[in-house]
Amino acid sequence: MFLKWLWLVFLIVLAFLSLNPWFLPDPKQAVGFITWDLLDHAAAYGLLSVLMMLAFSNQERFWVKAGVVIPASSLIGVLLEYCQYWFTSNRQFSFFDATANVCGTVLGVLVFWFVLIYRRRFVCSR
Repeated sequence: MFLKWLWLVFLIVLAFLSLNPWFLPDPKQAVGFITWDLLDHAAAYGLLSVLMMLAFSNQERFWVKAGVVIPASSLIGVLLEYCQYWFTSNRQFSFFDATANVCGTVLGVLVFWFVLIYRRRFVCSR
């Protein structure tokens, strides 16, 4: 039951951190043109998508869940970017951050899928 609502708690924390004017992104470069801020966005939305997939784990159809989680989490990421522009004075919409949110969502679902396949093939078959 706890996993059913953990994604919502994480989403509230994510919205608070995204819309808080005191937390500014880290513009330092990590690899090439990729900054730490973009990696933070991808990791946060990857975790959000994994938590959303876990919340609906009682359903067996993976692709149906993924077909709901990917657009929902991506839309949340893009909307929070727009909310930064609308509701904060020192934060702005960033196309790169929104893209990192979507990429993190897709990567999170793919990681969930690979772990699910590994678990079914190697752990549950013993």
